Amino acid sequence: MLNRAQPCRGPESLSAEDLSLKLSQSDGADQGPLRAERKTTLAEPPSTQLDLPQQSSEPTPRSAPTDDGAPDKGPGKPVHHVRVNNSFLGTHERNILQSLAARTPPAVTPDLLTLLGLIGALLVLVGFAACNVSPWFVSLAILGLFLNWLGDSLDGTLARYRKIERPDFGYFLDHSCDLISQTFIFVGLGLSPYFTLFSAQLALSMYLLMTSFTYLKVLVLKTHHLSYYGVGATELRLLVIAWALFALWYGPGLIDAQFMGARVIDVTIFSLWSLVFVAFLWKVWSDMKLFRPILDK
Repeated sequence: MLNRAQPCRGPESLSAEDLSLKLSQSDGADQGPLRAERKTTLAEPPSTQLDLPQQSSEPTPRSAPTDDGAPDKGPGKPVHHVRVNNSFLGTHERNILQSLAARTPPAVTPDLLTLLGLIGALLVLVGFAACNVSPWFVSLAILGLFLNWLGDSLDGTLARYRKIERPDFGYFLDHSCDLISQTFIFVGLGLSPYFTLFSAQLALSMYLLMTSFTYLKVLVLKTHHLSYYGVGATELRLLVIAWALFALWYGPGLIDAQFMGARVIDVTIFSLWSLVFVAFLWKVWSDMKLFRPILDK
């Protein structure tokens, strides 16, 4: 008895489950090369070549800060400069200071000398003001001027001799004390019986004007001029001492003398102040003309 052959079902008669099973069984055999190629295509996408900029071995300059960024709280660049002293006594003063620096005890530091200069200026103020009580206090003012010169001039020389310079802090400390010291000296002179407060304020304003101009040149030109027209801080101290001794010798008539309702001393100092101010304007103009090619670059 012949077995009845099972009718063959076409693809259209297959159920969804049978079709899915058949495809999964024939995936590795019938479509091996195609499947492998498709897997390779999915695993390794086509590489896309990007035109990236070439990195240079040189460091890239830092962009300039903008107002939107955080402020830079770090210290600024050091103020390194060249000192120029063409005063009348500059050469002899340098030799004396070098000799003193070589003989200064190790316990004496530049900061102590700066403090000594400040104390000396305070003694000048007290000594000149006390001259209204007794003229002998002028000796205290002269002693204060000497101590001010010693501390103010030797502190930087000693630091350079010992090679312990501090270009930033030392510059700031030294010249801040200089401004305070000169204020003490001129105010003290104005309170003394040998000068007037008006004339002392004129002299102080000229000194501060020249000092401001000097600090501007340090910032822009990196050059610190310690004297103008042969006159520096040392010559100025000697002029103050000479004037005090001359006024003490001459007597009170030198200060009390009047001309057309004004004191002769005030008129004289104002005239000298005007001449020095004209010389200052000439110095500013000549320096601008001389250094403009450098500053423009």
